[in-house]
Amino acid sequence: MDVARTFGTIAIVSFGGGQKAAIRRAVVERRAWLDEDDFIEALALAELMPGANLVNLAVFIGHRVRGARGALVAMLAVCLPPFAIALGVAVAYFARIDVPLVGAALRGCAAGAVGLTIANAIELTVERRRDGLLGLALLAATAVAVGALKLALLPALAIFGGLGIWLATVRARRTESRADAA
Repeated sequence: MDVARTFGTIAIVSFGGGQKAAIRRAVVERRAWLDEDDFIEALALAELMPGANLVNLAVFIGHRVRGARGALVAMLAVCLPPFAIALGVAVAYFARIDVPLVGAALRGCAAGAVGLTIANAIELTVERRRDGLLGLALLAATAVAVGALKLALLPALAIFGGLGIWLATVRARRTESRADAA
């Protein structure tokens, strides 16, 4: 029941990247189902797997907490409420029921999703201090390249993601060499 309530509530009250932050607060801070490192690893795994990251993360955590039933309940709890909301909005939109209001609501949701995604990125990177500042700088550079300079997303991710991987590798090698020297 806790798994259904937790993921159902998150699915109803959060948007986009904000869902990851909400899941982190719920499963790491409030319920202590995972520690911070386990959550970061689960998030990385969820993002590597095909499918929606949020659903993958919910299934992983549900399975960790309650086994196969927990995975199924978490998946349904995270999928069904947004589906019902989207279905209701679609019915209203295509039935021509106050289309300007529906359009305004969708634009507001999009703005909220962007804000929550940025907040999630900041929350997950600032805790890492030095690496977090580098991550925030690369995030800002990617946002400027895609948003202001109109660079396509794939090249921007290749450039800034590659740069981030290279810089992390250089930093790890320096740390290794310092450890070996000591």
